[in-house]
Amino acid sequence: MSTKTDSLRHDIGELLKSGSFHEVVDRCHVELTMARREQRYSIEIIALLGLAQAQCSLGHFDFARDYSNQAIELAREIRSTGLAVDGLLARARVSREGYFQTMEAFEDYRSAVDLTYEAGDMRRYAQSLLGLGEIASKPGDARKHAWKVIDIARELNDASLEARAILMLSNSFIRASQYGKANDGLLIALQKAQSIRDRLLESIIIGQQGLVLAQDSETFEKGLEQQLTALEVARGMEAIFHEFMRLYTLAMTMLAARDFDEARNYFDQMLALSQDVEHKPYEMYTLGMLGQWQELRGELDSAIAYFGRAVERAREAHNPAYEARYLYAIGAVCQSQWDFASARRHFSEARAIYKSLDDGRNATRVSASIVYSYLLAFASRIMRLIGMGRDDPA
Repeated sequence: MSTKTDSLRHDIGELLKSGSFHEVVDRCHVELTMARREQRYSIEIIALLGLAQAQCSLGHFDFARDYSNQAIELAREIRSTGLAVDGLLARARVSREGYFQTMEAFEDYRSAVDLTYEAGDMRRYAQSLLGLGEIASKPGDARKHAWKVIDIARELNDASLEARAILMLSNSFIRASQYGKANDGLLIALQKAQSIRDRLLESIIIGQQGLVLAQDSETFEKGLEQQLTALEVARGMEAIFHEFMRLYTLAMTMLAARDFDEARNYFDQMLALSQDVEHKPYEMYTLGMLGQWQELRGELDSAIAYFGRAVERAREAHNPAYEARYLYAIGAVCQSQWDFASARRHFSEARAIYKSLDDGRNATRVSASIVYSYLLAFASRIMRLIGMGRDDPA
């Protein structure tokens, strides 16, 4: 590629690392206008990708997806595999961070892996594997991808890629409750993030260190302090996704500590943020968490109401996977109230969605819940016959 293309890519990368997202938007709009006037397609694609990354960070996800789609289309027109992969990675990030559309993100990451493997482009191959690891449902799968990326990053002497891979490895240990290993990895990742002056990545790692520290009563307060520091950095940068997820992590930390009032405070901040940026997927996710909060407190009718609102937002956001998740949650609460007919109705709706998504694993899981509901209903009838049960619909 031309010196101009490399220079623009470098400048965008440095601005993104410092959290200067508005500067990226301003710079890329100018570069995009000039590139289109001069028909410099590679520059045009780099500018589109810069806009996609910055707008995703700022929470303007519809714009970000549109820019990444434009970049992919143009890259394919000029037959640039590398730039097409960059576009796929940008769009996958938007799907994952902006819309919680894991399936769509997986398809883009998988396409990127295949393209880069064929082309022998190891840096982009590693970036694609990193994406797959970040959305992996099992900690072991994330760990496997992380080690591959670490090996490639060291061969390429790419500190940024290595830091992100070590962070992913550490997160896999957190998910497996292996906090000692997670903390060791986070320390290394933090050193590397600091060495390349990636302020946003540094704040993310500090927040995760806080999550680990909060698992121990002796370091709980220090853990909260670090998570709050990461939250303030995200807010200062207007990094919407990271602000949202830091609030979520704080809420879950307080739930684990059985501090329901403080957990509710962070969930309310999540809801306010989602409504402030007018983003239905974030509102959907938060309403679902509030449903869980109500369920944990034993407020089952309120839990059903919140899960129902989450279902509505999921439909408005065109996210059937989450619609099914919250329908299942309503069914589970109904079942705990011995309302087996309502439980089966919601389970059946969830199963139909999973089948339409060709998600056999979840469809099978819900089918098992339906069978279990019939067994519970039968048992409740027996208990009523011997005077031990309640008169609840079956």
